Amino acid sequence: MSDGFSIQPGRLLQLGETLTVSGRGRLRLCRGLAGGFAEIAATTLSAGAPWQFTPAEPGMYLLELVAAGGETLRRPVAIVSAGWAVAQITVGTFTAEDFAATIHGAGLSADYYVNGSGRDFSWRDPRWRRYEREFGDAIYPHLMANDFGWLDAEFARADSNYDTLTVPEIERRLRALQDWWAAQGYAPLAGLASYTPCNELVRALRARGLRILHSVVPEQNWSDGDWAINHWGMPTCPFWVADDDFRKAGARAADSVLAITMNHYHVLLPHLTHWGDFVLSPSHFTRWIRAADSGPESARFREFLRETVSSWSSLSAAPLFFVAGFEFGRTFGTADMTAYNQRGLEELIGLSQTAKLAFATGPDVLAYYDRHCQRHPETLFRQRDHWFGVTVNGKPGAAGDSVVLERQRYKAVVREGELLPYLYYDYATPWRFAARDVHAPRDFAPELWQQINATVSGDELMVSVPAPLGRPVPLAVWDAAADADAGPLAKLPLPVGDDGRRVTVLEIPADWSGEARLKLNPAPPLTVTRREEKFWQLHTFGSGERRHTYLHFAAPLTMETSLTVTLKKRARVDGATGELGELGPGPLTLPFGLLRGWYRFWQCGVDDLEPAAADRDRLAGAVLTDDWPLTVSAHQQTLRQLAAWRLADGERVVYQVFCGANLPLGTRSRAAAWDAVTAPHPTLSAREQGDGVIAFAPGQSFWYHPRGLSVSVTGFPRGLADSQRRWKLLLHSFDPQRLGARYRVALNGKKAGDWPLPVTPDDPGAWFAIPVTVSDLDANGGLRVLLGADQQKLVYWWRERGFIAALHALWVIEENTKGIA
Repeated sequence: MSDGFSIQPGRLLQLGETLTVSGRGRLRLCRGLAGGFAEIAATTLSAGAPWQFTPAEPGMYLLELVAAGGETLRRPVAIVSAGWAVAQITVGTFTAEDFAATIHGAGLSADYYVNGSGRDFSWRDPRWRRYEREFGDAIYPHLMANDFGWLDAEFARADSNYDTLTVPEIERRLRALQDWWAAQGYAPLAGLASYTPCNELVRALRARGLRILHSVVPEQNWSDGDWAINHWGMPTCPFWVADDDFRKAGARAADSVLAITMNHYHVLLPHLTHWGDFVLSPSHFTRWIRAADSGPESARFREFLRETVSSWSSLSAAPLFFVAGFEFGRTFGTADMTAYNQRGLEELIGLSQTAKLAFATGPDVLAYYDRHCQRHPETLFRQRDHWFGVTVNGKPGAAGDSVVLERQRYKAVVREGELLPYLYYDYATPWRFAARDVHAPRDFAPELWQQINATVSGDELMVSVPAPLGRPVPLAVWDAAADADAGPLAKLPLPVGDDGRRVTVLEIPADWSGEARLKLNPAPPLTVTRREEKFWQLHTFGSGERRHTYLHFAAPLTMETSLTVTLKKRARVDGATGELGELGPGPLTLPFGLLRGWYRFWQCGVDDLEPAAADRDRLAGAVLTDDWPLTVSAHQQTLRQLAAWRLADGERVVYQVFCGANLPLGTRSRAAAWDAVTAPHPTLSAREQGDGVIAFAPGQSFWYHPRGLSVSVTGFPRGLADSQRRWKLLLHSFDPQRLGARYRVALNGKKAGDWPLPVTPDDPGAWFAIPVTVSDLDANGGLRVLLGADQQKLVYWWRERGFIAALHALWVIEENTKGIA
């Protein structure tokens, strides 16, 4: 930085460490207070005369240097002690807003990951250099392996995954990036943000002195279009990357790379769904079809945030490090995501006024780790199901609580009601990264269930281990306290949340065998927060003014139905589709359906609501039955006949797929496992490159994306002998929600026509044909079809009747095959 403005040993310090500030100009030191900062010291800095200060209290401080010419440079400083949490504010700048006014207005800095040239908020935008200089923001280029072609034509490539490059190839790209970055006037590059890292990328980063790998995506194993993301097993907090696998936590070396996530993850839920939406990002709670939250802000995010900051214990005397990500803005057709992010950011900053919460950027955290964390900090935390009532990507309506342990040796999650881990990753065992390996890394949990016999009988826990264990293993005893003496079992501290629930966490040491008994004291919550019956469940969250209860329809629905609920007090009510207002007391009839699965009652507990028992028989007729495959089979047979009527002389079907047809209801992030390919071909295949599959009912399933569905069709022959071949793609879709859906259809970027959809699948307008010749194919014998939702961007998806880009079925038909081998 110019003016020599530097702060040593960094801007995140333990209480008792001394700040050394160098620079030239008038310096003010301010102490963070509720609502702002107050000056506590001032001095004039000159070259070669640093100033030192040792803060007496933890919290946020702000250094302001008024340099020559009147420019003011601001640098927040966080001082932490035992029990504090450290948040990184991360903004992905393909959003509609950079939130700088809110962040800088609060005297804070953020981590920005920035896209390349030709897009909004590109790294050529001068704001980033200004933010870096004036406010101390950390700026990272966000790059996949195919994003370097603008630096040098030699770097151009189609594959976005770094595991297809060698270490020297990656090093050459990073060297060119560093040179370009410095030439633009940025500070020396600290690291790289990417969703597609691998071991080779980490080695190249180390070789180039880039020590931060930012925006990795933990607890996820899927493909986001062409991005292969297998990041199972990594800690949620920042961690030193191990030598054998970038997902593993290792020990620090002088050139170690620190991996930092793009968000704090709700760890159990991605393992249930293989999808990463269950994160500390307010906009994720409003992503249209997920219908997780509604209203002017996300109450789910707020409760998840509060619990993240409060419901944890340090097992290594270090702070809790987490990332709050503000990734999406005006994307997927809903501008209210930007408003959600704004409110979420305000909630995060506001919470720091009452909780032990400080803020730092990635380079600050790296410097802190260099001084204090030879390994990643160990934590133990409890997470409730803040997505209660939401059924998306296979998530059950009620996933229950979980206890998460991030130890130096292992990471484990224990599900509610279970004693032994649901998943267990052992960092001491060798791993081998493979981008598309759904089985790596190894989960030891199934073996632990075979090696350990743990039961609770009455007021006693009994643990039996016949042979010495190869690794330490945690146990969780729900709704019980334990005597102080746990014998050979170590007791680990876990705080009680605002629902008053007690969970006792123990750890069986490695190499131990034998039997242990532990006396338990039942400790049920003082207040009942859950009720359930066959078709519905109630769950209360929050306390005081934040108290609210969700009503969730538990059974999968195949049609619209309703449930009558008696409100015992007046309450504000909202649901997946918006606000209902102030209602009650008295009976209230609530509509339910695939996209309306929950309602929320403010200032209500589970005893303030009474669903009508008389509705049970009617509800039973609306749920999914076991004979749904017959409905799907009959529907497919009808479509095959309708497609056959559209064949001209000499044409034949060579490939046929019914999109996601084996999913009767709900959504999945990847469609392939649910597709029905009923006319396979040796080389041809089609797959969606969007959000996945959605099924409104058996026989009403679609590949979908909220704005633009990309479909990849590969495996066409394109040799000399095939130059006379001609094909056509036959697409089928319809509009079961009657929203007036209309698509813009493109083939390999060229417009193929407009497609207004009918509301029934047997309407002639449900078909769209695209001719294909060899000249249309790319170098690999493939093509891309894009269905763009022909609809202006919306503010509120539900209120303005947004529709998706969706495809129901696809055929590849070969034309004029006579005489062609």
